[in-house]
Amino acid sequence: MKPAKYVITPEAHEQIRRVYQSDTGAGQVRDLARRLHLPRWKVSRYALHQGWVAKQPKEPNWSDAELSYLQRVAHLHPEVIQRKMKANGYKRSVNGIVLKLRRTRMLKNLEGMSARSVALCLGVDDKHIRRLIDSGRLKATRRGTARTEAQGGDQWWIKEQDVRAYILEYLPEVDLRKADKYWLVDLLAHGEAA
Repeated sequence: MKPAKYVITPEAHEQIRRVYQSDTGAGQVRDLARRLHLPRWKVSRYALHQGWVAKQPKEPNWSDAELSYLQRVAHLHPEVIQRKMKANGYKRSVNGIVLKLRRTRMLKNLEGMSARSVALCLGVDDKHIRRLIDSGRLKATRRGTARTEAQGGDQWWIKEQDVRAYILEYLPEVDLRKADKYWLVDLLAHGEAA
């Protein structure tokens, strides 16, 4: 039986325990492995066998101001939301933003839709909606996605109130036979209730 290639001494054991019980989030395990002249996998595996789990830094609870701001920009891409939040003094990770959007179901409660969804509901093609946006007859904003021109470019986001305003102002342009009648009635009735 050949001797073990990497040996954990009692001193190394103590150092590994200290790191795993304090903080492992900013490269401490990697730095410790270098100091001990051990591969990182050996340190991690040893800690696992000892029952020590790497501590993950926990983000602080969301404040009401952060949630309110997130609600306003929820239709944007998570990376864009992160940049906008940082500009407003809020520091959140992209993963934290995505999880909060999912857990609070903000994306399902947004009062708006993509240009493709509007096209499907009106029974027209995507290019028709883009022409309406380009001409200024239908208001829309970009979502800030990282899509390239080959992928169709950044997505458009259209608020329900803007779709409603377009339909009411340019009703002769809308072919009611092609439109999804249940969606159309819901959209117009929602405007009356508001």
